[in-house]
Amino acid sequence: MKTRIKKVSTFVLFCIVSVNMFSQNFEYIHGKILDSLTNKPIPFATIILKENNLGLYASEEGDFKIKTEPHFATDTLLISSIGFNQKKVIFKNLKADSINYIYLNQATVQLKEIQLLASRNKQEKKNWIKTRKQEKISSRKLIKNAIKNIEKNYPTSPFNYVSYYRDYQKSDMEYINLNEAIIHTADNGFNTKNSINKNRLLDFKKNLTFSRKDLPYLYDSNNKPNYKEPTRNIPNATLFNQGGNEFFILSVHDPIRKFKANTFSFVYIFSKDFLTNHVFSKIEKIYNNDLLLFKIKFKSKRKLGSNLAATFGEIIIQPDDYSIHKLVYSGVDRKTNQEFFNIKLEYGYSKSINSLMQLKYISFNNLFKIIDETDTSFFKIVSTKIYDSHLELEMSNFIDEKSVNNKNCYRILNENGDKLEINTITVKDSTIFVRFKNDEFISADNLKFEIDGDHFQDIEGNLLNQKRILEFNQYRELFVQEYNPQIQFIDNCYLQNLPLENNCISKQSGVNKYWMNTPKSINIKAHTANNGYNSL
Repeated sequence: MKTRIKKVSTFVLFCIVSVNMFSQNFEYIHGKILDSLTNKPIPFATIILKENNLGLYASEEGDFKIKTEPHFATDTLLISSIGFNQKKVIFKNLKADSINYIYLNQATVQLKEIQLLASRNKQEKKNWIKTRKQEKISSRKLIKNAIKNIEKNYPTSPFNYVSYYRDYQKSDMEYINLNEAIIHTADNGFNTKNSINKNRLLDFKKNLTFSRKDLPYLYDSNNKPNYKEPTRNIPNATLFNQGGNEFFILSVHDPIRKFKANTFSFVYIFSKDFLTNHVFSKIEKIYNNDLLLFKIKFKSKRKLGSNLAATFGEIIIQPDDYSIHKLVYSGVDRKTNQEFFNIKLEYGYSKSINSLMQLKYISFNNLFKIIDETDTSFFKIVSTKIYDSHLELEMSNFIDEKSVNNKNCYRILNENGDKLEINTITVKDSTIFVRFKNDEFISADNLKFEIDGDHFQDIEGNLLNQKRILEFNQYRELFVQEYNPQIQFIDNCYLQNLPLENNCISKQSGVNKYWMNTPKSINIKAHTANNGYNSL
């Protein structure tokens, strides 16, 4: 009898704990996906609510959050990422009052092959032999087959999906000007132009918990960056006009969806130019849980980027059906070795292998530079003193003597407009002494002088009159939450070629089950369970 009472008490206590998690004022459960071997975050890991058929994705820092909806309580999270084994986490095991650290194990190629060889399953052995044959295919042939099979592997009939969208700037790990939205997309299929798709804004907000600064708004890549006209920095790049909508600009950077149309420089038309414009490495094997994938690294041909830029990346393909699962593409400045743009996008099977592929996420960021108009410490002329036979320039910093000794940098005119000939230029600390030939008399009222500041610099290399340059990365990201949702709209309107904040919002009937996976303002370092964090 005592034993029975004990069991009942335990059950009641469990129910109280389970219900209590949702009765507390916790709107979201927060988590972070980590590599169990390196303890580093896993970028853009996939998180699926199995029973509710909803998806979300970790940020680049591995962070995610889920609404504490009561109907999620009995659900299971399926967490996966290419190169790792899938992990199942029971939703009710997640803690609402602390960060849930979830560790994925790397999927080891060698271990998988040993398991297949040791298996008694004839079909698995057959698959292993088939894989060995597939490895003999060249990288170029594999990619050619993948491009050829896009219309077979991706939906050509109309489909819909709902996504979480965000755009922001980033500098020194700080998020700036974060805008977030929920977007419904009605796609006519991969055999139609992406530009004729219909998109609805279901929600939009400017996130005021992050700092907001007056920074350039739209992406411009047509001009070579320089101080006088700083611009977003993509050497030799051209972005085709997509109108005034940041979401439409992001859509351009999916060469799989737009495989028959112009996308961005160096890729251009994916189906026609990708193979021509790049060189490819040998095939590498990689697993996504038990699914074998082939990874191929590539880089642009030298003539494409010339001396300004180099582009490179990797493409991941399923060898059985030639479906493209992931594409990473980056551009680097050859002189500075600085990355100036990066694209990551991933597709996956809708429910099972051999089903049609669906977009999981796309992330695009590009570097841009602006002048810091608040800078008052730039290298400049502080004062000018004019004497009978020479000119003294007092500068704000100590001067690089070699750079100011070039007489061609100075153009000095007398009261008649005649150019004065310079005899000597000497430097002492922060002062320049310019002496003229024949001890010419100078009228202070009528003297005119100009200095070519392109090579005129202080001892730290700062050029004359050039204020500090600030660098930012502009991010635009889209994470699909649900495919083919059943939504009834009360008010229905479509996105126009206007910034998202100026577009109308479509209102839906029923419960809104989509949420914004807002990034963390501070990148919290990984902790172990011993430090009071929930480790799974």
